[in-house]
Amino acid sequence: MTELLKADPDYETLKLTVFIIGGVLSILLTIVAFFLKKQIEIQETLTKAVNNLTTAVTVLENQNRDRHPIIERRLNEHSQRLDIYENRLTKIETTCDFHHGKK
Repeated sequence: MTELLKADPDYETLKLTVFIIGGVLSILLTIVAFFLKKQIEIQETLTKAVNNLTTAVTVLENQNRDRHPIIERRLNEHSQRLDIYENRLTKIETTCDFHHGKK
């Protein structure tokens, strides 16, 4: 410990040390600034993507809002009835063609 107290660096050594430390800190700050810039660009890209997705979700919600569950259920029922009627009509036409001959 006493040797540390006896150490008395000269002015030029301190100047060189400060210069080296300043250079290293400048390089480190430049690297940090570079990565912060990249992070900001990525964040802006993500913000744009989220805004686009939000718009798409809003459009889909508006489209689905038009199809109320009751209307959807009624459409499905009508579709099933049309399928049944189509089958019945096919059977009737087949029976008529069989008994009366195809024209």
